[in-house]
Amino acid sequence: MTARRPDRSLLLAGGLLVGAGIFDVLSGIGDVDSGDVYVSLHADGLVFYDLTNWAWLHVASGVLLVATGLVVAFARRRWVTAAMVVGAAVVVVHLLFAPYHPIEALIVVGLTLAAVRLVVRHRRGDRDGARVRTAGRPSR
Repeated sequence: MTARRPDRSLLLAGGLLVGAGIFDVLSGIGDVDSGDVYVSLHADGLVFYDLTNWAWLHVASGVLLVATGLVVAFARRRWVTAAMVVGAAVVVVHLLFAPYHPIEALIVVGLTLAAVRLVVRHRRGDRDGARVRTAGRPSR
């Protein structure tokens, strides 16, 4: 009985998701502890924004990214689908938060989209591989 080797693209996707998740957790914890308040000027005066709840959302999304990145290397269909769903949710959260932390949003969205692209390419390859049966002969 031979052990099934994990696909390298899924290992890379898992590593990217874990990296994005760790970065997200660390930056979220930094925002929770800082207590910074953002201010904008409107016609009625100054408006103060407390983004502590958004920071907790970043911590939660980072934990989800790390957990999904760790299990995506198992190459099971449900984990691959979970990686795409979690990746889409994280991208939406960071695009909403981009005006306040644009560099953080750019880093996490870039890593997450790269991982989701690898996952989608892996799923497409599985689907194509299931259709075509070559019976051990090379294709022309």
